[in-house]
Amino acid sequence: MKLSYKWLVAIVLILGAFMSFLDQTIVNIAIPRLQSVFAADLHSVQWVVSAYILTQGALAPTMPFLVQMLGSKRTFILALAAFTLGSALCGLAWSLPILILFRVFQALGAAILWPLIMTILFREFPLEERGVAMAAIGVPMLLGPALGPIVGGYLVTFATWQIIFFINVPIGILAIILALVLLHETHVPTTIRFDLPGFVCSAAGLTAVLYASSEASTAGWSSPIVLIPLSGGLLLLLAFIIIELAIARRGGTPLLDLRLLANRSYTAGSIAGICIFPCLFGIAFLVPIYLQALRGLSAFQTSMVLIPQVLAAMLGMTLGGKLVDRLGDARPIVAPGLVLTVASLWLLATSTLTTPYWLYALILMLLAFGLNLVMQPIGVAAMADLRETSSIANGSTLSTVIRSIGGSLGLALLSTLVQTQTQAHLQDQKQADLSAALLYKQASLMAMHDAFFLLAISSILALLAAMFLHKRRPSSSKKDDAVPAHHAQ
Repeated sequence: MKLSYKWLVAIVLILGAFMSFLDQTIVNIAIPRLQSVFAADLHSVQWVVSAYILTQGALAPTMPFLVQMLGSKRTFILALAAFTLGSALCGLAWSLPILILFRVFQALGAAILWPLIMTILFREFPLEERGVAMAAIGVPMLLGPALGPIVGGYLVTFATWQIIFFINVPIGILAIILALVLLHETHVPTTIRFDLPGFVCSAAGLTAVLYASSEASTAGWSSPIVLIPLSGGLLLLLAFIIIELAIARRGGTPLLDLRLLANRSYTAGSIAGICIFPCLFGIAFLVPIYLQALRGLSAFQTSMVLIPQVLAAMLGMTLGGKLVDRLGDARPIVAPGLVLTVASLWLLATSTLTTPYWLYALILMLLAFGLNLVMQPIGVAAMADLRETSSIANGSTLSTVIRSIGGSLGLALLSTLVQTQTQAHLQDQKQADLSAALLYKQASLMAMHDAFFLLAISSILALLAAMFLHKRRPSSSKKDDAVPAHHAQ
Protein backbone atom coordinates (compact mmCIF):
# COMPACT_ATOMS: atom_id res chain seq x y z
CA MET A 1 0.00 0.00 0.00
CA LYS A 2 1.34 3.41 -0.99
CA LEU A 3 2.10 5.71 1.92
CA SER A 4 0.44 9.11 1.94
CA TYR A 5 2.69 12.16 1.79
CA LYS A 6 2.18 12.99 5.47
CA TRP A 7 3.60 9.61 6.50
CA LEU A 8 6.56 9.99 4.13
CA VAL A 9 7.20 13.30 5.88
CA ALA A 10 6.93 11.53 9.23
CA ILE A 11 9.60 9.00 8.17
CA VAL A 12 12.08 11.77 7.41
CA LEU A 13 11.25 13.56 10.67
CA ILE A 14 11.69 10.31 12.60
CA LEU A 15 15.23 9.87 11.30
CA GLY A 16 16.21 13.42 12.20
CA ALA A 17 14.76 13.07 15.70
CA PHE A 18 16.35 9.64 16.14
CA MET A 19 19.80 11.05 15.45
CA SER A 20 19.34 13.87 17.95
CA PHE A 21 18.08 11.65 20.76
CA LEU A 22 20.67 8.93 20.08
CA ASP A 23 23.37 11.53 20.62
CA GLN A 24 21.83 12.74 23.87
CA THR A 25 21.77 9.31 25.55
CA ILE A 26 25.19 8.30 24.27
CA VAL A 27 26.72 11.45 25.75
CA ASN A 28 24.96 11.02 29.11
CA ILE A 29 26.32 7.53 29.63
CA ALA A 30 29.82 8.76 28.73
CA ILE A 31 29.88 11.56 31.35
CA PRO A 32 31.86 9.55 33.96
CA ARG A 33 34.32 8.52 31.24
CA LEU A 34 34.76 12.13 30.13
CA GLN A 35 35.44 13.10 33.74
CA SER A 36 38.26 10.57 33.80
CA VAL A 37 39.70 11.36 30.35
CA PHE A 38 39.84 15.12 30.92
CA ALA A 39 40.55 14.91 34.69
CA ALA A 40 37.56 17.18 35.33
CA ASP A 41 35.01 17.47 38.13
CA LEU A 42 31.24 17.17 37.78
CA HIS A 43 30.89 20.96 37.74
CA SER A 44 33.04 21.20 34.59
CA VAL A 45 31.79 18.14 32.73
CA GLN A 46 28.12 19.07 33.12
CA TRP A 47 28.80 21.88 30.63
CA VAL A 48 29.13 19.23 27.90
CA VAL A 49 25.39 18.70 28.38
CA SER A 50 24.32 22.13 29.67
CA ALA A 51 25.99 24.15 26.90
CA TYR A 52 24.27 21.95 24.33
CA ILE A 53 20.83 22.36 25.90
CA LEU A 54 21.30 26.09 26.48
CA THR A 55 22.30 26.68 22.86
CA GLN A 56 19.15 24.87 21.78
CA GLY A 57 17.03 27.20 23.88
CA ALA A 58 18.86 30.33 22.76
CA LEU A 59 18.70 29.56 19.02
CA ALA A 60 15.33 27.79 18.75
CA PRO A 61 13.50 31.15 18.34
CA THR A 62 15.32 31.68 15.03
CA MET A 63 13.45 28.75 13.46
CA PRO A 64 10.36 30.68 12.24
CA PHE A 65 12.64 33.37 10.78
CA LEU A 66 14.74 30.78 8.92
CA VAL A 67 11.62 29.04 7.60
CA GLN A 68 10.30 32.36 6.30
CA MET A 69 13.64 33.12 4.66
CA LEU A 70 14.53 29.67 3.30
CA GLY A 71 11.43 27.46 3.47
CA SER A 72 10.91 24.47 5.77
CA LYS A 73 12.70 21.90 3.57
CA ARG A 74 15.87 23.96 3.15
CA THR A 75 15.88 24.88 6.83
CA PHE A 76 15.48 21.23 7.84
CA ILE A 77 18.37 20.15 5.60
CA LEU A 78 20.55 23.00 6.88
CA ALA A 79 19.87 21.94 10.48
CA LEU A 80 20.72 18.31 9.68
CA ALA A 81 23.98 19.39 8.04
CA ALA A 82 25.00 21.56 11.02
CA PHE A 83 24.25 18.77 13.49
CA THR A 84 26.17 16.20 11.44
CA LEU A 85 29.22 18.44 11.02
CA GLY A 86 29.11 19.35 14.71
CA SER A 87 29.08 15.66 15.63
CA ALA A 88 32.20 15.05 13.55
CA LEU A 89 33.95 18.01 15.19
CA CYS A 90 33.07 16.74 18.69
CA GLY A 91 34.77 13.46 17.86
CA LEU A 92 37.92 15.39 16.96
CA ALA A 93 37.98 17.45 20.20
CA TRP A 94 41.33 17.35 22.05
CA SER A 95 40.32 19.02 25.31
CA LEU A 96 37.23 19.60 27.43
CA PRO A 97 36.84 23.31 26.51
CA ILE A 98 37.12 22.42 22.80
CA LEU A 99 34.58 19.62 23.22
CA ILE A 100 32.16 22.06 24.87
CA LEU A 101 32.74 24.54 22.03
CA PHE A 102 32.00 21.90 19.38
CA ARG A 103 28.92 20.79 21.34
CA VAL A 104 27.66 24.35 20.98
CA PHE A 105 28.20 24.10 17.22
CA GLN A 106 26.40 20.75 17.16
CA ALA A 107 23.50 22.33 19.03
CA LEU A 108 23.13 24.93 16.26
CA GLY A 109 21.50 22.20 14.21
CA ALA A 110 19.64 20.57 17.09
CA ALA A 111 18.13 23.93 18.08
CA ILE A 112 16.34 24.15 14.74
CA LEU A 113 15.55 20.45 14.31
CA TRP A 114 13.12 19.85 17.16
CA PRO A 115 10.79 22.88 16.81
CA LEU A 116 10.83 22.44 13.03
CA ILE A 117 9.97 18.74 13.35
CA MET A 118 7.00 19.61 15.55
CA THR A 119 5.90 22.43 13.24
CA ILE A 120 5.95 20.21 10.15
CA LEU A 121 4.25 17.37 12.02
CA PHE A 122 1.41 19.55 13.31
CA ARG A 123 1.03 21.11 9.86
CA GLU A 124 0.65 17.79 8.05
CA PHE A 125 -1.60 15.95 10.54
CA PRO A 126 -5.10 17.11 11.60
CA LEU A 127 -5.86 17.68 15.27
CA GLU A 128 -7.56 14.33 15.87
CA GLU A 129 -4.53 12.42 14.50
CA ARG A 130 -1.80 14.38 16.27
CA GLY A 131 -1.58 12.11 19.31
CA VAL A 132 -0.95 9.07 17.11
CA ALA A 133 1.43 11.08 14.92
CA MET A 134 3.41 12.27 17.94
CA ALA A 135 3.52 8.71 19.26
CA ALA A 136 4.69 7.49 15.84
CA ILE A 137 7.47 10.06 15.99
CA GLY A 138 8.10 9.35 19.65
CA VAL A 139 8.54 5.58 19.57
CA PRO A 140 11.30 5.56 16.93
CA MET A 141 12.80 8.53 18.77
CA LEU A 142 13.03 6.29 21.79
CA LEU A 143 15.00 3.79 19.73
CA GLY A 144 17.75 6.39 20.02
CA PRO A 145 17.72 6.25 23.82
CA ALA A 146 17.31 2.46 23.61
CA LEU A 147 20.35 2.00 21.41
CA GLY A 148 22.28 4.91 22.91
CA PRO A 149 23.10 3.28 26.26
CA ILE A 150 23.96 -0.06 24.62
CA VAL A 151 26.05 1.29 21.77
CA GLY A 152 27.52 4.12 23.82
CA GLY A 153 28.25 1.86 26.79
CA TYR A 154 29.98 -0.68 24.57
CA LEU A 155 32.03 1.92 22.70
CA VAL A 156 33.08 3.79 25.84
CA THR A 157 34.01 0.54 27.62
CA PHE A 158 35.69 -1.39 24.82
CA ALA A 159 36.68 1.25 22.24
CA THR A 160 37.07 5.03 22.49
CA TRP A 161 34.74 7.86 23.51
CA GLN A 162 35.26 9.72 20.20
CA ILE A 163 33.18 7.16 18.29
CA ILE A 164 30.04 8.12 20.23
CA PHE A 165 30.04 11.33 18.19
CA PHE A 166 31.26 9.91 14.87
CA ILE A 167 28.31 7.47 14.86
CA ASN A 168 25.96 10.37 14.06
CA VAL A 169 27.70 11.17 10.78
CA PRO A 170 26.34 8.34 8.55
CA ILE A 171 22.87 8.74 10.08
CA GLY A 172 22.94 12.46 9.35
CA ILE A 173 24.03 11.93 5.76
CA LEU A 174 21.19 9.42 5.21
CA ALA A 175 18.66 11.85 6.72
CA ILE A 176 19.87 14.64 4.41
CA ILE A 177 19.52 12.41 1.33
CA LEU A 178 15.98 11.33 2.29
CA ALA A 179 14.98 14.93 2.99
CA LEU A 180 16.25 16.01 -0.42
CA VAL A 181 14.28 13.24 -2.15
CA LEU A 182 11.04 13.02 -0.14
CA LEU A 183 10.22 16.46 1.24
CA HIS A 184 8.41 19.12 -0.77
CA GLU A 185 9.17 22.78 -0.26
CA THR A 186 5.99 24.39 1.05
CA HIS A 187 6.89 28.03 1.14
CA VAL A 188 8.19 30.68 -1.20
CA PRO A 189 11.03 32.35 0.73
CA THR A 190 10.30 35.95 1.74
CA THR A 191 12.35 38.69 3.34
CA ILE A 192 11.37 39.61 6.89
CA ARG A 193 13.12 41.68 9.53
CA PHE A 194 15.07 39.66 12.07
CA ASP A 195 14.48 40.61 15.71
CA LEU A 196 18.17 41.12 16.55
CA PRO A 197 17.66 43.02 19.86
CA GLY A 198 15.33 40.30 21.12
CA PHE A 199 17.74 37.56 20.07
CA VAL A 200 20.73 39.22 21.77
CA CYS A 201 18.80 39.83 25.00
CA SER A 202 17.40 36.29 25.18
CA ALA A 203 20.66 34.51 24.29
CA ALA A 204 22.82 36.65 26.58
CA GLY A 205 20.27 36.53 29.40
CA LEU A 206 19.87 32.75 29.33
CA THR A 207 23.64 32.24 29.13
CA ALA A 208 24.27 34.56 32.10
CA VAL A 209 21.62 32.89 34.27
CA LEU A 210 22.89 29.39 33.45
CA TYR A 211 26.50 30.43 34.11
CA ALA A 212 25.53 31.89 37.48
CA SER A 213 23.60 28.74 38.43
CA SER A 214 26.58 26.58 37.50
CA GLU A 215 29.21 28.71 39.28
CA ALA A 216 27.18 28.69 42.50
CA SER A 217 28.47 25.19 43.27
CA THR A 218 32.02 26.46 43.74
CA ALA A 219 31.66 30.18 44.51
CA GLY A 220 28.42 30.20 46.51
CA TRP A 221 25.21 32.10 45.78
CA SER A 222 26.40 35.25 47.56
CA SER A 223 29.58 35.56 45.49
CA PRO A 224 29.86 38.46 42.99
CA ILE A 225 30.82 35.84 40.38
CA VAL A 226 27.27 34.50 40.76
CA LEU A 227 25.26 37.61 41.67
CA ILE A 228 26.52 39.83 38.84
CA PRO A 229 25.72 37.48 35.93
CA LEU A 230 22.50 36.34 37.64
CA SER A 231 21.13 39.86 38.09
CA GLY A 232 22.38 40.94 34.67
CA GLY A 233 20.83 37.89 33.03
CA LEU A 234 17.46 38.48 34.69
CA LEU A 235 17.49 42.12 33.57
CA LEU A 236 18.28 41.05 29.99
CA LEU A 237 15.41 38.55 30.05
CA LEU A 238 13.07 41.27 31.34
CA ALA A 239 14.24 43.51 28.49
CA PHE A 240 13.59 40.64 26.08
CA ILE A 241 9.99 40.32 27.27
CA ILE A 242 9.42 44.07 26.89
CA ILE A 243 10.94 44.07 23.38
CA GLU A 244 8.88 41.10 22.19
CA LEU A 245 5.59 42.52 23.46
CA ALA A 246 6.36 45.93 21.93
CA ILE A 247 7.14 44.38 18.52
CA ALA A 248 3.95 42.33 18.64
CA ARG A 249 1.85 45.41 19.50
CA ARG A 250 3.30 47.24 16.49
CA GLY A 251 2.29 44.36 14.23
CA GLY A 252 5.88 43.23 13.65
CA THR A 253 7.39 39.74 13.80
CA PRO A 254 8.80 39.07 17.28
CA LEU A 255 11.40 36.41 17.89
CA LEU A 256 8.93 34.68 20.23
CA ASP A 257 5.23 35.45 20.23
CA LEU A 258 4.73 35.70 23.99
CA ARG A 259 1.04 36.50 23.43
CA LEU A 260 0.55 32.73 23.18
CA LEU A 261 0.91 32.65 26.96
CA ALA A 262 -2.48 34.37 27.17
CA ASN A 263 -3.93 30.98 26.19
CA ARG A 264 -4.63 29.17 29.46
CA SER A 265 -4.08 25.67 28.15
CA TYR A 266 -0.83 26.60 26.41
CA THR A 267 0.48 28.34 29.54
CA ALA A 268 -0.50 25.39 31.74
CA GLY A 269 1.28 23.00 29.39
CA SER A 270 4.33 25.26 29.31
CA ILE A 271 4.55 25.42 33.11
CA ALA A 272 4.11 21.66 33.33
CA GLY A 273 6.84 21.22 30.72
CA ILE A 274 9.35 23.48 32.46
CA CYS A 275 8.78 21.42 35.63
CA ILE A 276 9.01 18.03 33.92
CA PHE A 277 12.06 18.49 31.72
CA PRO A 278 14.47 18.88 34.66
CA CYS A 279 13.33 15.37 35.62
CA LEU A 280 14.08 13.98 32.16
CA PHE A 281 17.49 15.62 31.85
CA GLY A 282 18.36 15.24 35.53
CA ILE A 283 17.66 11.51 35.70
CA ALA A 284 19.57 10.89 32.46
CA PHE A 285 22.54 12.80 33.93
CA LEU A 286 22.57 11.49 37.52
CA VAL A 287 21.74 7.79 37.13
CA PRO A 288 24.84 6.88 35.05
CA ILE A 289 26.99 8.66 37.66
CA TYR A 290 25.34 6.65 40.44
CA LEU A 291 25.83 3.35 38.63
CA GLN A 292 29.38 4.00 37.44
CA ALA A 293 31.04 6.32 39.97
CA LEU A 294 29.26 5.05 43.10
CA ARG A 295 28.49 1.42 42.25
CA GLY A 296 31.54 0.68 40.09
CA LEU A 297 29.78 -0.54 36.94
CA SER A 298 31.33 -0.06 33.51
CA ALA A 299 29.53 2.04 30.92
CA PHE A 300 28.38 -1.12 29.14
CA GLN A 301 27.10 -2.71 32.36
CA THR A 302 25.28 0.54 33.09
CA SER A 303 23.58 0.34 29.70
CA MET A 304 22.22 -3.10 30.59
CA VAL A 305 20.59 -1.67 33.72
CA LEU A 306 19.06 1.19 31.70
CA ILE A 307 17.54 -0.86 28.86
CA PRO A 308 14.32 -1.84 30.72
CA GLN A 309 13.47 1.81 31.41
CA VAL A 310 13.65 2.59 27.69
CA LEU A 311 11.16 -0.19 26.91
CA ALA A 312 8.86 1.20 29.61
CA ALA A 313 9.26 4.69 28.15
CA MET A 314 8.26 3.43 24.69
CA LEU A 315 5.16 1.80 26.16
CA GLY A 316 4.25 4.94 28.10
CA MET A 317 4.70 7.23 25.10
CA THR A 318 2.63 4.99 22.81
CA LEU A 319 -0.16 4.59 25.36
CA GLY A 320 -0.22 8.30 26.20
CA GLY A 321 -0.54 9.31 22.54
CA LYS A 322 -3.39 6.89 21.89
CA LEU A 323 -5.28 7.76 25.07
CA VAL A 324 -5.22 11.52 24.50
CA ASP A 325 -6.61 11.02 20.98
CA ARG A 326 -9.36 8.77 22.33
CA LEU A 327 -10.31 10.80 25.41
CA GLY A 328 -9.65 14.30 24.11
CA ASP A 329 -8.61 15.26 27.65
CA ALA A 330 -5.03 15.05 28.91
CA ARG A 331 -5.80 15.38 32.61
CA PRO A 332 -7.01 11.80 33.31
CA ILE A 333 -3.74 10.58 31.75
CA VAL A 334 -1.36 13.13 33.23
CA ALA A 335 -2.56 12.76 36.83
CA PRO A 336 -1.73 9.05 37.32
CA GLY A 337 1.44 9.41 35.25
CA LEU A 338 2.84 12.17 37.45
CA VAL A 339 1.74 10.44 40.65
CA LEU A 340 3.73 7.40 39.50
CA THR A 341 6.65 9.72 38.69
CA VAL A 342 6.65 11.25 42.18
CA ALA A 343 6.45 7.81 43.82
CA SER A 344 9.35 6.53 41.69
CA LEU A 345 11.52 9.54 42.53
CA TRP A 346 10.82 8.97 46.22
CA LEU A 347 11.96 5.34 45.82
CA LEU A 348 15.16 6.50 44.09
CA ALA A 349 15.74 8.83 47.03
CA THR A 350 15.73 5.81 49.37
CA SER A 351 18.24 3.74 47.38
CA THR A 352 21.53 2.67 48.93
CA LEU A 353 24.98 1.61 47.75
CA THR A 354 23.80 -2.00 47.96
CA THR A 355 20.34 -1.73 46.35
CA PRO A 356 19.93 -4.75 44.03
CA TYR A 357 20.36 -3.78 40.40
CA TRP A 358 17.10 -5.50 39.42
CA LEU A 359 15.22 -3.38 41.95
CA TYR A 360 16.91 -0.17 40.79
CA ALA A 361 16.07 -1.05 37.17
CA LEU A 362 12.44 -1.68 38.19
CA ILE A 363 12.20 1.75 39.84
CA LEU A 364 13.66 3.36 36.71
CA MET A 365 11.08 1.49 34.60
CA LEU A 366 8.21 2.89 36.68
CA LEU A 367 9.71 6.38 36.47
CA ALA A 368 10.23 6.19 32.70
CA PHE A 369 6.70 4.89 32.13
CA GLY A 370 5.15 7.64 34.26
CA LEU A 371 7.16 10.48 32.69
CA ASN A 372 6.61 9.36 29.10
CA LEU A 373 2.93 8.63 29.66
CA VAL A 374 2.36 12.35 30.25
CA MET A 375 4.65 13.90 27.62
CA GLN A 376 2.44 13.48 24.54
CA PRO A 377 -0.87 14.37 26.27
CA ILE A 378 0.62 17.58 27.70
CA GLY A 379 2.09 18.52 24.31
CA VAL A 380 -1.14 17.84 22.42
CA ALA A 381 -3.34 19.62 24.98
CA ALA A 382 -1.07 22.67 25.10
CA MET A 383 -1.16 23.05 21.30
CA ALA A 384 -4.82 22.06 20.82
CA ASP A 385 -6.12 25.64 20.69
CA LEU A 386 -3.49 26.72 18.15
CA ARG A 387 -5.06 26.29 14.72
CA GLU A 388 -3.23 28.75 12.45
CA THR A 389 0.03 27.62 10.87
CA SER A 390 1.90 30.63 12.25
CA SER A 391 0.56 29.97 15.75
CA ILE A 392 1.65 26.33 15.54
CA ALA A 393 5.15 27.36 14.42
CA ASN A 394 5.46 29.95 17.19
CA GLY A 395 3.95 27.56 19.72
CA SER A 396 6.35 24.72 18.94
CA THR A 397 9.29 27.13 18.99
CA LEU A 398 8.31 28.62 22.34
CA SER A 399 7.78 25.09 23.71
CA THR A 400 11.31 24.16 22.64
CA VAL A 401 12.71 27.25 24.36
CA ILE A 402 10.81 26.40 27.54
CA ARG A 403 12.02 22.80 27.33
CA SER A 404 15.60 23.95 26.95
CA ILE A 405 15.35 26.48 29.78
CA GLY A 406 13.87 23.87 32.10
CA GLY A 407 16.44 21.28 31.06
CA SER A 408 19.56 23.44 31.12
CA LEU A 409 18.78 25.40 34.28
CA GLY A 410 17.46 22.28 35.98
CA LEU A 411 20.63 20.38 35.13
CA ALA A 412 22.88 23.22 36.28
CA LEU A 413 20.98 23.55 39.57
CA LEU A 414 21.03 19.78 40.14
CA SER A 415 24.76 19.65 39.46
CA THR A 416 25.28 22.54 41.87
CA LEU A 417 23.06 20.90 44.48
CA VAL A 418 24.83 17.53 44.26
CA GLN A 419 28.27 19.11 44.50
CA THR A 420 27.46 21.42 47.44
CA GLN A 421 25.39 18.83 49.30
CA THR A 422 28.12 16.23 48.90
CA GLN A 423 30.49 18.53 50.79
CA ALA A 424 27.82 19.26 53.40
CA HIS A 425 27.13 15.56 53.98
CA LEU A 426 30.88 14.89 54.18
CA GLN A 427 31.10 17.37 57.05
CA ASP A 428 28.12 15.74 58.77
CA GLN A 429 29.71 12.28 58.57
CA LYS A 430 33.27 13.13 59.56
CA GLN A 431 32.92 11.10 62.75
CA ALA A 432 31.62 8.00 60.93
CA ASP A 433 33.86 4.94 61.10
CA LEU A 434 34.24 4.58 57.32
CA SER A 435 37.10 4.66 54.85
CA ALA A 436 37.62 7.93 52.97
CA ALA A 437 36.44 6.41 49.67
CA LEU A 438 33.29 4.91 51.19
CA LEU A 439 32.61 8.11 53.12
CA TYR A 440 32.72 10.13 49.89
CA LYS A 441 30.43 7.65 48.10
CA GLN A 442 27.94 7.78 50.95
CA ALA A 443 27.97 11.60 50.95
CA SER A 444 27.50 11.66 47.16
CA LEU A 445 24.59 9.25 47.43
CA MET A 446 22.90 11.42 50.05
CA ALA A 447 23.38 14.45 47.80
CA MET A 448 21.69 12.55 44.95
CA HIS A 449 18.83 11.75 47.32
CA ASP A 450 18.41 15.50 47.86
CA ALA A 451 18.31 15.98 44.08
CA PHE A 452 15.66 13.28 43.63
CA PHE A 453 13.50 14.87 46.34
CA LEU A 454 13.79 18.22 44.53
CA LEU A 455 12.71 16.57 41.27
CA ALA A 456 9.73 15.03 43.06
CA ILE A 457 8.64 18.51 44.17
CA SER A 458 9.05 19.74 40.59
CA SER A 459 6.82 16.88 39.38
CA ILE A 460 4.13 17.82 41.90
CA LEU A 461 4.18 21.39 40.55
CA ALA A 462 3.81 19.97 37.03
CA LEU A 463 0.77 17.99 38.18
CA LEU A 464 -0.86 21.11 39.62
CA ALA A 465 -0.23 23.06 36.40
CA ALA A 466 -1.56 20.25 34.21
CA MET A 467 -4.93 20.40 35.92
CA PHE A 468 -5.55 23.70 34.06
CA LEU A 469 -5.21 22.09 30.62
CA HIS A 470 -8.29 22.39 28.40
CA LYS A 471 -10.23 19.44 27.13
CA ARG A 472 -9.94 19.25 23.35
CA ARG A 473 -12.75 21.05 21.57
CA PRO A 474 -14.33 19.13 18.67
CA SER A 475 -13.37 20.58 15.30
CA SER A 476 -15.87 21.40 12.63
CA SER A 477 -13.64 20.08 9.89
CA LYS A 478 -10.15 18.93 9.29
CA LYS A 479 -9.44 22.09 7.36
CA ASP A 480 -9.74 24.03 10.57
CA ASP A 481 -7.14 21.88 12.22
CA ALA A 482 -4.50 21.43 9.61
CA VAL A 483 -3.22 23.72 6.94
CA PRO A 484 -2.73 21.96 3.60
CA ALA A 485 0.89 21.66 2.60
CA HIS A 486 0.55 24.01 -0.37
CA HIS A 487 -0.79 26.79 1.90
CA ALA A 488 1.64 26.25 4.77
CA GLN A 489 4.55 28.46 5.57
